[in-house]
Amino acid sequence: MQKHYPLLKICKILIVCLFMSAVYAQDNDELPIFDTHVHYNDDAWITYPPEEILKKMEKANVPHALVSSSPDEGTRKLYQLDSDRIIPFLRPYYGDVNPSNWFDKADMMLYFRQRMETITYGGIGEFHLHGIAHADTPVVRQTARLAAERDLYLHVHSDAEVVKVIFTYEPEVKILWAHAGLLESPEVVSRMMDKHRNLWVDISIREYEIAPQGKLDPSWQALFLRHPERITIGSDTYIPTRWGMYEKIIEFDRHWLNQLPREVAEKISYRNALRLFGQN
Repeated sequence: MQKHYPLLKICKILIVCLFMSAVYAQDNDELPIFDTHVHYNDDAWITYPPEEILKKMEKANVPHALVSSSPDEGTRKLYQLDSDRIIPFLRPYYGDVNPSNWFDKADMMLYFRQRMETITYGGIGEFHLHGIAHADTPVVRQTARLAAERDLYLHVHSDAEVVKVIFTYEPEVKILWAHAGLLESPEVVSRMMDKHRNLWVDISIREYEIAPQGKLDPSWQALFLRHPERITIGSDTYIPTRWGMYEKIIEFDRHWLNQLPREVAEKISYRNALRLFGQN
């Protein structure tokens, strides 16, 4: 026999259904993302004003973002508007200082110390080191020492050999390894994390290797399950077109994260970065 519900009861059922649908969507699709690899470089300032960048983060449910920029003023523009959301990292690139020469600039340490007097940074970088010779210059050694002394993270764009070199002369420094080494396999990344307890990884730019055609790759899944507390998510907005794609990048990351156990997905999407960078 067909049941007939009073109008009030039907309304209550509809409200409950809508609420449960919202909860289900939040639990399964809308993991908050702590974006640990953001750049707001000067070539994006006109097309994407600071207010629009923050709106993009809000729309994408990105409550916190680790930002470094070329030059550093880009980071400060965002930090000035939303210091709760933005965790500033100090990038060495400004003027004629760039990825190919910063590690040999004699006045680099003076620049770092002067900038650090004005706002509180969470780390130094993202910076590039293109080989082990670049990793062992006096400037890089001093940078690693400064980070260790001030309990800051180094956000390092390099291969595995460079990371090994830094740890040989500064074993207590904390490294956030950009792009999981960019070209390194998940097996190499896993071995590096087995060996170095102060190594964390951001997996920006690797998303389409991690989940080709949207399906989580087994080798990357094995890495995430082995080191669930030392992986973070990043978008890497290194060119303006990445800002145009920002919401889609975050959406794609959520898609493959939802193929992991919920606890692991939450750690990678935001809990690990909250723990590392002290945001509550």
